[in-house]
Amino acid sequence: MRATFLLPWTLLAAFGCSGADATPMVRMQAAQDFVCAESTIDVRKQVDGTYSAVGCGKHGTYRAVCEGTRCAVSQEGGELKAPPPRGLPPDPEGPR
Repeated sequence: MRATFLLPWTLLAAFGCSGADATPMVRMQAAQDFVCAESTIDVRKQVDGTYSAVGCGKHGTYRAVCEGTRCAVSQEGGELKAPPPRGLPPDPEGPR
């Protein structure tokens, strides 16, 4: 009886809570790419893990790589950039 009760919770912990939802970051990136207001962008997570963004007559497919609650987002075929480090602003002069 006890194993029957714990099994669903174990599966939920393993699969249901695996990673952050990158929808807000995808919406922000799509708004920049489409030159469009974020409020007009519709983002949907696809079965294959990609995100589909539609807005202002444009469409894009995005990939996200998340580490904890931080995500790096790129448009399909584009370069994936790492998220900025926590607590440190990016150096305006670039890496030294």
